[in-house]
Amino acid sequence: MLQLDRHEVARLIDCHPDKINPDQLTIEVPFRTRRRGVELKLHLGDAPREIDQTIVRNIVKARRWLAMIIDGMTFDEIAHVEGTSKRRVQAIVDLPTLAPDFLDAIAKGEQPAGLTSDYLIKTGFPAIWSEQRLQFAAL
Repeated sequence: MLQLDRHEVARLIDCHPDKINPDQLTIEVPFRTRRRGVELKLHLGDAPREIDQTIVRNIVKARRWLAMIIDGMTFDEIAHVEGTSKRRVQAIVDLPTLAPDFLDAIAKGEQPAGLTSDYLIKTGFPAIWSEQRLQFAAL
């Protein structure tokens, strides 16, 4: 809910405050917040979903790296080939093991607001899908 100040509105439109209907100074609109790293976005009304390109890119990379591991490569070898650090490979290689419903939600931009690459890397997540759902329900 957003409440406008009658006197400030009157000043802006150059009229007497008594001429303004106070019922028209309250705006009620559904909203939601989305956090991506340090950025917080406030979406008013039915804002279109936004696909988090960072997490999508990281999942795609992680799928490729997981395939390389299955083919017998080590984290060090993958890091060398991909021009990144072993630590980075280890940090995101588990992303493809997210439950299929979360992967679908991410692809549509409908994942829980706090489900970001940063969150997943910093906090980790269980391999068991039912436990993932419990953990992410709190986001």
